[in-house]
Amino acid sequence: MQRARPAGILRYFGFSAYWFGFNFHWTLILLFLMPADILRFVGQERQGTYLGWLAGTLALIPLVLPPFLGAWSDRIGKRKSFMVWGTAINILGLAIMFFAPGYWVYAAGYVLVQLGNNVASTPYAALIPDTVAQGEKGTASGVLGFFQLSSQVAGGISPILLQGSREGQYLAIVLVLLFMTLTTLQSVPEPQIKREVKPLNLRVFLLPEYRDFRWVFLTRALVESGRFAIQPFLFYYLRDVVKTFPLGPLRLALADQALGIILLLLSLAGAVTAIVGGVLSDRIGKKRIVFLAGGIMASAAVGFALTQSYALAVLIGLVFGLGYGAYISVDWALATSVLPDPSKHARDMGIWHMALVFPQLFQGLFGQILDAGNRASPGGGYPILFAIAVIFFVLGTVFVSRVRGVR
Repeated sequence: MQRARPAGILRYFGFSAYWFGFNFHWTLILLFLMPADILRFVGQERQGTYLGWLAGTLALIPLVLPPFLGAWSDRIGKRKSFMVWGTAINILGLAIMFFAPGYWVYAAGYVLVQLGNNVASTPYAALIPDTVAQGEKGTASGVLGFFQLSSQVAGGISPILLQGSREGQYLAIVLVLLFMTLTTLQSVPEPQIKREVKPLNLRVFLLPEYRDFRWVFLTRALVESGRFAIQPFLFYYLRDVVKTFPLGPLRLALADQALGIILLLLSLAGAVTAIVGGVLSDRIGKKRIVFLAGGIMASAAVGFALTQSYALAVLIGLVFGLGYGAYISVDWALATSVLPDPSKHARDMGIWHMALVFPQLFQGLFGQILDAGNRASPGGGYPILFAIAVIFFVLGTVFVSRVRGVR
């Protein structure tokens, strides 16, 4: 493997471009297009259940595939070819979703989106431990966090600029994903990887040297569970609970526009703390950043549960963004700092990537909780989901103290 070398912060911008496209893609699909498409297919009474089970059941794909894709990438010593083929499959799936006449064809397209997206993103995740020096992992992670949140800014603005056009949003996803993937492919040389010829053995993650990695995996899964208890249902929350969207002199007419404003401010706040937190974590330690970020996210989830005011929801979203940006500034750095075997980065980061998608399995359950709560009392399901999110954020923060390999 090529030796990691220190580099300035700008070096990581081309490196992180794919992460921008990846998150722009999922921001528009999960927060805007899928909720609206599924509402059109199944109606309001079953919206939460059908959205939750589609997103949750098909999360089995990114839960099962990454370790095998990572091991395959390690075995052949390639990263970039996976990104090319994965992105092509992803775009094919998007085309099927766009033209789908009904729910089940739409679901089939989403299967291809998940397959292609994981083929591309799993080997990509190995590029940080492949190429970044130990002393700059916090900085690189911060840049990735900045690109993740700035992509959410772009994703939040897009429905507003495109005036809610479904066609425009699907086209924007394809163009941004293509451009950003090509940018990273041109900016990052193929790492020189010592090929791994041994078969995949997942029992290795039970060995003592993977203790800290297991704790990092758990804490990420808990924090992401809190996020997925809220994020997929924000569109419905605004439409069913908040209902009207005055913001100073602005009077927004549609829930997707209101969600776009919240996402815009949340992501702008998070983009700032992602860069600052990443650089700062290399100096003061990553755990301190996580403790602060977790407390902020939990407090914001409590705030969402207690308000029906759009102006307050916007403010709470901004506060949440400050916390989440700080958290993702050290997210990658925590994982890459505890990897024990430099010859198996893609395999190990494939396992770590599962912590991001594992919580999506619960979306079906979250959707049923939401629908049941709303049947019992109008809007009654939303405070339950926010309370569940608080619990996950607190646990994900507290357990970081068990990671011994990182300060």
